[in-house]
Amino acid sequence: MPFQDVDEVETPDPRAPSRTAKLLRRIFLEDWSLKLLSLAIALVLWLVVTGQNEPVTAHVNVQLNFIRPQLFEISNDPPRTVDVMLTGSRNKLDDLTALDLVATVDLSDQHPGERVLRLADKAVISLPQGVKVDGFQPSAIPIRLEPIIERQVAIEPKLEGKPADGYQVYAVHPNKATVMVRGPESRVNALKKLETESIWLSGHNATFTASDLGIDVPDTKVDLLDPVVNVQVEIAELAVERTYSGVANGSGPPLTITVSGPPNILDRLKPEDLQIELVPSGAGAPLERKLRVAPQFAGKVMLKSIKDALER
Repeated sequence: MPFQDVDEVETPDPRAPSRTAKLLRRIFLEDWSLKLLSLAIALVLWLVVTGQNEPVTAHVNVQLNFIRPQLFEISNDPPRTVDVMLTGSRNKLDDLTALDLVATVDLSDQHPGERVLRLADKAVISLPQGVKVDGFQPSAIPIRLEPIIERQVAIEPKLEGKPADGYQVYAVHPNKATVMVRGPESRVNALKKLETESIWLSGHNATFTASDLGIDVPDTKVDLLDPVVNVQVEIAELAVERTYSGVANGSGPPLTITVSGPPNILDRLKPEDLQIELVPSGAGAPLERKLRVAPQFAGKVMLKSIKDALER
């Protein structure tokens, strides 16, 4: 049996690193500068993400949307927007849009009259999970609810400028005397008359019609149900005076009267087109003389004076 030389037997080197040691050396010592940089970047990212998720407080402007009861209207002017304090992560707060920032105030359970509403109790905002409302400024708002009514209001044509030289306005005839309006009771009842948009007279020397005029409603709470009107403006030569004798005086003797009007009208006017009537001027007051003219001259002739038959 052959014997192996002792010198030929391989003995492990006790100084050689083990496989585990090599792995640890590769992980921690090789390319240590790159690994340190990666660790720093990861740490910064972790800090940023952690900071974004930390709750913060922000003040935002929120629009108020009122749900009112049927047949009632808000007659005062509550604020349209309020300041709201929100708390949540910065990411979620930054992602809020104008569509998110609407507070609905439900008044459908309220009765007519004046109220002071606490917004913390009545305002509802649809916010993402993790964002909450911490307060409103103002914290309460006044509301006045009134019944909605409709009423006819007188129309007054608004004239601006002057007709051509030698002419004047004799009459203004809107195609309707009133217009129907709708709104809160107190606001509607406060309206005495409504003006049309301006009718410009400059340069006109004949009767004309201004069509489809808008009607001005100064109160934004009141709606017009029929918002346009046509207005006829009668323009003629400057008035002159004429005297007519033998004018009918009811059962009394004929009278002599002086009237004024456009020359082209007075040229066609005859004594039989005129009549003096006695009409009551008020309860308990004496009768008053009034001029009545033939229909084709109505509104174009004005009584200036009356001379009785016995007067000279």
